Amino acid sequence: MKGFKLSAVVLGVLLLSVPAFAQEKSQKSSSEKTMSATGVVSAVAADSLTIKAKSGEVKFAVDKDTHVQATGASRKTAALKSDQKTLQLTEYVKVGDSVTVKYHETGATKHASDVVVRSALPSTKK
Repeated sequence: MKGFKLSAVVLGVLLLSVPAFAQEKSQKSSSEKTMSATGVVSAVAADSLTIKAKSGEVKFAVDKDTHVQATGASRKTAALKSDQKTLQLTEYVKVGDSVTVKYHETGATKHASDVVVRSALPSTKK
């Protein structure tokens, strides 16, 4: 009987603590809310992307966790990996491309989590 009472007390404590954990998680997720911006690429580098959106120029930080979706990106990624080259944003996104960027703000920095190339400028290969 003592074991049953102890189990009931432990279960009660656990049930009372669940709302506190849930509240903490929801506060975190609201502070890292994912936002979106669409525009034309005005500058691109290995660690940043700048687009001209309706609201003006917006600069995003990019890193190894930034996901890029573009036509032909899978083949290009496979080729770069087989050549043991480093994958960089500049391989997939060019100035003049129309893009949608999903990002979250970390302090004053806008970190791009996803970049979708909507329409790319035609390649000028000769």
